[in-house]
Amino acid sequence: MKLPTCWSCHYSYRYSESVKYLFIKKCPKCGEQQYLTTKSNLKTGVPAMVIMFLPTLLISVFLDLSFASYIAIVIILFIITLLTLPFSLQFTNKKEPLF
Repeated sequence: MKLPTCWSCHYSYRYSESVKYLFIKKCPKCGEQQYLTTKSNLKTGVPAMVIMFLPTLLISVFLDLSFASYIAIVIILFIITLLTLPFSLQFTNKKEPLF
């Protein structure tokens, strides 16, 4: 797994800086605006879809779990997604289409 790099100065992001990208869309070294590539949008969107639909479809339909168990599973999946998200980011110098 590889952390993203700046498209302008090729600065390799640290893990904490990659997480901050979700709020601050500029390179911490050169200050250039960073945009997600189309490929990166797909890589980050698939885990989000899994979190939204997997628990709803599989857990609630096939397993007889309490509401608290269901929420706990959704929270665990959400945390796993947030922890792995920075490794799927790739940046470019211009906005690309989502698909």
